[in-house]
Amino acid sequence: MSARPAIAFALGLAAAPAFAESGEDWLSRMGVALNNTSYVGEFVSESAGRTERLAITHRVRDGVVSERLVSLTGRGRELVRENDEVVVYLPDQKLAIIERRSRRSDLMGALPQFEGRMASWYKVDWVGRETLDDFGPTAVVAVRPLDGYRFGYRLWIDVDSHMPVRSDLTDGSGRVIERLRFTRLEFDDNIPDSAFEPALDRRKLRWVRQSPQSEDDGEPSWRAAQVPPGFRLSVSGTQALAGSDAPVNHFVYSDGLATVSVFIQVPEAGKPPMQGTTRSGVASAFTTVVDGHQITAVGEVPPRTLKYIATGLRPVAGPQDAPAAAAANRRN
Repeated sequence: MSARPAIAFALGLAAAPAFAESGEDWLSRMGVALNNTSYVGEFVSESAGRTERLAITHRVRDGVVSERLVSLTGRGRELVRENDEVVVYLPDQKLAIIERRSRRSDLMGALPQFEGRMASWYKVDWVGRETLDDFGPTAVVAVRPLDGYRFGYRLWIDVDSHMPVRSDLTDGSGRVIERLRFTRLEFDDNIPDSAFEPALDRRKLRWVRQSPQSEDDGEPSWRAAQVPPGFRLSVSGTQALAGSDAPVNHFVYSDGLATVSVFIQVPEAGKPPMQGTTRSGVASAFTTVVDGHQITAVGEVPPRTLKYIATGLRPVAGPQDAPAAAAANRRN
């Protein structure tokens, strides 16, 4: 995006907006832009002391979302999406993984698009205007968690395009955990199909298709005795995972913004189950053992959230317990 002329920039700052600035309104504008804008660009991801540069191509055409993410540092990994089907290319492993993901963007899909029920768990604040290099004036909005079970955001939204050009994921004390910032952003409604072709020979890769989630027809086989306020069961079923001989139980709990995935499986015979907390970038995982099953909770949330959910899961002993399980999940 080219820099604006200094005089136009000065006049833009001098003109007072005709509407009262509102964090919720800016999030709404951002949501519309994310769902309808086609663009190409480059951005930097900073997390846990690591920095990665990536290129993104994102197209929305006739309701179909296509996206390609390419790592410009490291091992040249790529991700190509068309709607909810995603192919992850790992050239260093000569591997391609096909899977389903429900978000419309792997870069922007996790950014907050505020819903009414989330107001009990997050506070949206209008911070003010700030000028960023290469992007001119932005609207700055903070989404602050009201407890210690979730992270917050600070967003810099371009006032012309309504696109987020910088995003900070923050903990309860305001410390930045992850920062995404565009270094180049250009809008293009005529991105060709060829822009979504990976830059490698697909014939030389081993292809793995993750089995789609099988939804539970009846009541879940496990229930949560406790979840943090606002989190609800949104997905329940079984799924085959790479490296696992048998399908695993899969549950997803969400407050509408933060999401926790839970995987439950019988530990491999003769191999001690993993336990404890691990972290990879901004995501954390907590693993424990309940009733002879290994439970792993994963998400971009504080570790205490993962532990609270994982240690509260209990197997449903039989059909007589199904109504209680359903009632507990509805309450949560």
